[in-house]
Amino acid sequence: MKKPSVFVSKIDHKLNNNERVFSSFEERKYVDESIDVRKKLNDIFSSPKYVYKADVVIKTKDDIMEKTIVGMNKEEILTFDNKKIKIRDIIDINLKK
Repeated sequence: MKKPSVFVSKIDHKLNNNERVFSSFEERKYVDESIDVRKKLNDIFSSPKYVYKADVVIKTKDDIMEKTIVGMNKEEILTFDNKKIKIRDIIDINLKK
């Protein structure tokens, strides 16, 4: 049985596509950091300890605060005292001990 042949074109120029791909990822660096915060938020809201509210410590760009969170949407979390905090401003969030 004869094996099929595959056409391989000759590359006679410099390839630099990796630099462009790397640069595009570098521009989204802040978005990549927020994935960890979103994962932590999802873990808090899906934990068996969470029924209606969760006491957390939130570290933002400007402040560290202790809040009780009751809900979240794609862009922000809602606290028990009716304050909205943007998820993109949150650097770290942990359950209060």
